[in-house]
Amino acid sequence: MTVKRKKKGGFSGGRTVTVAFSLCLLAVVTMIGMYTVGRTDQQQKELEQQVAEAEEEARAREQAQAEAEKAAKEAEKSEETEELADAEKTQEAASGSASRDKAGEAAADAAGETAGTEGTGMADGAELESEFAEIDPEGTGETVILDGTEKASSADAVSEQMDLSFSPETDQLLWPVAGNVIMDYSMDKTVYFATLDQYKYNPAVIIQGTLDENVMSAAPGQVTKIETLEETGMTVTMDIGDGYELVYGQLKELPVKEGDYLKAGETVGYVSEPTRYYTKEGCNVYFEVRKDGESVDPMSLLQ
Repeated sequence: MTVKRKKKGGFSGGRTVTVAFSLCLLAVVTMIGMYTVGRTDQQQKELEQQVAEAEEEARAREQAQAEAEKAAKEAEKSEETEELADAEKTQEAASGSASRDKAGEAAADAAGETAGTEGTGMADGAELESEFAEIDPEGTGETVILDGTEKASSADAVSEQMDLSFSPETDQLLWPVAGNVIMDYSMDKTVYFATLDQYKYNPAVIIQGTLDENVMSAAPGQVTKIETLEETGMTVTMDIGDGYELVYGQLKELPVKEGDYLKAGETVGYVSEPTRYYTKEGCNVYFEVRKDGESVDPMSLLQ
């Protein structure tokens, strides 16, 4: 019985050692796992922090770039606005000078007409004697009928010049082109100019046109001025009588010259590409009506 007890006691001691060793091994594995997990979590946090910092730097760079681009655009826009303002002042000064020149020419013409009237009788007598000598060089006294085309043409031109008249009560204007009005006449309040991105007064109507489209004379008149302006491009001014003038802008390939007479519906020019003042509005005709040098609403006079 004693021997059996000794064997039993030895087995129990070995089992205890094995259990203890297993527990130690488990503890070591657990510690290694915890260290590894803790290390991985720390690395993950560091990686996330680095990504966040990189994203913040990228956002800061993008914001700085956007602010720089915005500042550049504002500077460019300010420069363009100043250039356009200078161009408008130049055009206004040129228009004022042209009006003064026209007034001087009118005064000179009036003086010339007065002086010419005084010598009409003597000139007519001499002209009649000369014509009679051409018709009857031999002095026979016979009546001879000649082709008076040249004299008739001259008389017609004078008659046409004298007959220039326009009355809003009895006369109406033709549309220069058959497009829609894309910008109304407005001198009592400002209107928005898309290309310029600003509000300003508009002394004309801007009529939509097609490139190379025929632009017609809105009324009988005489071409008094042809000029190229920065805002309206090639521009034609016509006198239609009684202090009324018509101004056509954004033209090209003019078949007329200063001094020519046009009937209503005849070609003044053709629609050109828009100037840089009207790029967003597209091809158009600038049509202005003036009375004694002041712009009036064309819509009240158009058919």
